[in-house]
Amino acid sequence: MDQYRAFAKKEIAPVARDLESQSLSLKDFLQKLGQSGYLSIAIPKEYGGQGGSLISQAIFAEVVGEYEPGLGLTLSSQAAVVEVLKKYGSENQKSRYLPLLARGEIFASLLVGEEKAGSDYEALETTAVLTVDGALIDGRKTWVVNGRIASLMIVAAREVKDGHKENIALWLVDSSEAHTVKVEPGPQKLGLRSAFTDNVILSKHPVPQNARLAGDGCEQITFALDVGKVILSAAAVGLAQAALDLAVNHARSREQFGTTIGQFQGVQWKLADLSTESQAARLLTYRAALSIDESPDQFGQFASMCKLFSSRVARLHSGEAMQVLGTRGISEDSPLERFYRDAKLMEICQGTSEMQKVRIADELKV
Repeated sequence: MDQYRAFAKKEIAPVARDLESQSLSLKDFLQKLGQSGYLSIAIPKEYGGQGGSLISQAIFAEVVGEYEPGLGLTLSSQAAVVEVLKKYGSENQKSRYLPLLARGEIFASLLVGEEKAGSDYEALETTAVLTVDGALIDGRKTWVVNGRIASLMIVAAREVKDGHKENIALWLVDSSEAHTVKVEPGPQKLGLRSAFTDNVILSKHPVPQNARLAGDGCEQITFALDVGKVILSAAAVGLAQAALDLAVNHARSREQFGTTIGQFQGVQWKLADLSTESQAARLLTYRAALSIDESPDQFGQFASMCKLFSSRVARLHSGEAMQVLGTRGISEDSPLERFYRDAKLMEICQGTSEMQKVRIADELKV
């Protein structure tokens, strides 16, 4: 983590506001991450990566979240695609794309959500009309993270054969030079603004048969979304830690009534709660990341738990830290103003908190 933090302090902290305002090219910045090896953390060594696990990628996302949480959303989509390729991709698919992703030569995006199909991806209207050579994909995807910078898109579509709709499948789409893939900027967001969230329209886009991921598309979507939850949860942990650090530093230095405000029990207890809950969110996120290999049957459950808890902690902690800082916390000059906006979106992006509760309850079989 020390290596990650040193990099983040040097390369991310000075440009965090420029990334949020998009005055600094996100694509150029991600290429720097790739060249420095930080996009290859969880990619196997045989494909040019570092051979690490999801928890290593989560720890990096946590450190990133301390400085620019929006990058956490960007990394969550990239990580979802990487893990899907590792688990479900053919050898040809992995050897073609993973080395490029490792070096930051291409970026990836997961295309699932639609206007009428968010968490309910069974309601997908995007179709893949099967042909002799592959399929023609037709549909409109919304809130696509990394949409405008992704050369590799994994698209969820319902297959159509002889006019009949069949199962949902995932298809690899190389959009770099495709005239049948159009990207439109999505609406301006409250927070996490450094991450691109776009609309993508596929107009009878041709894909070869070997671009299809073998297996159950719904299972693959669920797995991909779970990976995204863990990485965004890690960024939320980083945000909460940054908020706590700001509050503690202010409590140590701000004087009122002849003493620092950190000497007041009301402030002390508030900070004690923040510290405890931050550690709980961190440990739950690490547990989720470890479970992808150690207890894969529980991975989905832990992913929902950590996303639910960490995003809530991020929102509450950024607000409580702002309370400790008072007027200094509500200024746009303070990182807390940005963190407060970012944290709310963490309860919505990659699946709302309510959907996480539904998933957790399902696992309890009540």
